[in-house]
Amino acid sequence: METVTLQRTQDRARPRGLTSAEMGLYREFAEHGPLRRSRLLAREAPDTLVRALDGLLANGLVRQIGADCFAAANPTEVSEELLKRWEERVQGAQLDLLRMRGQLAELAIVHAARRRALQGPPLERVESPAELRRVLDQQAAECRRELLGTRPGGPRPAADPRRAHDRNRDLLARGVRVRTLYQHSARFDPPTVRHEAELAELGAEARTVPGGLVRCLVFDRTLLVLPLDDTEGGALLVRSPELVAFVAEMIELLWVTGEHITKPREKAFVQDVADQAKRSILQHLAQGEDDRATARALGISVRTCQRHVSAIMRQLGATSRFQLGYLAQQHGLLAPDGPEAEAAGTAVVTST
Repeated sequence: METVTLQRTQDRARPRGLTSAEMGLYREFAEHGPLRRSRLLAREAPDTLVRALDGLLANGLVRQIGADCFAAANPTEVSEELLKRWEERVQGAQLDLLRMRGQLAELAIVHAARRRALQGPPLERVESPAELRRVLDQQAAECRRELLGTRPGGPRPAADPRRAHDRNRDLLARGVRVRTLYQHSARFDPPTVRHEAELAELGAEARTVPGGLVRCLVFDRTLLVLPLDDTEGGALLVRSPELVAFVAEMIELLWVTGEHITKPREKAFVQDVADQAKRSILQHLAQGEDDRATARALGISVRTCQRHVSAIMRQLGATSRFQLGYLAQQHGLLAPDGPEAEAAGTAVVTST
């Protein structure tokens, strides 16, 4: 009986539901009256029956009435004790749950503080070009999933560091997805197109979009690198998850509308690009921007911008830029949508 007593003590400390074997054995006790343990041992699978008997004894559903005889007890007489043990177990589990939640919250604070210490502040200025190169090399080495980039202006600078090219090749070799957005004017620069074509063979992707872009890099959607306007060669490092996610989402929206940089330059596409460029020039002029700012926004040279302005003035018969703005408005050239604007824009393009 020591084994039965020990099992009963353990089960009282840890309540549990009844097994199917225990339910079946109780029915047998209730229907056929007292049973002897020796009869149970003489049946098939005696170990299962003995475990079921021990479970019933532990829950008070079967009582020993002799040296080797057991009988069913009334469940209503033991239910209060059984349910009390279950309630105590549930209350203990709830306390353990609250304790675990508090501990996890405390560890989360510790982890966040450590992560901030390792990654740096949410916003950080890097004013030295050498330090910026070091940061970019380090981030590229740690990048595991994706590098997003936007390049405003037209062609890549002739003095663009070879380091950046090698950095991208290393990322692609490690299976990192590299995507770059250019303005449409970049696709008309053969060296830029060749550069991206070489990287495309390694898996890189590059597209062009109309309008202006702001130069930036996004590493694994955890770090955003923006150039500083007041410090040449410097950058602002942004680690704020909300800001980084916002910029990454904006790049994704532009990416969907972009054209592959290596797409053949069909006549219709070239005309469409020219149409977009001229309409953008008119929009900038209407906002009071000069040729230099307009050219920079569109990624074209100032001379090209001035040539476009002169062509539009001749087409509309404008003798001054003020009159050009008025006539552009009258012809619907400043409206982003609508058949009138599309027809007017097409007339300007096909006439030059």
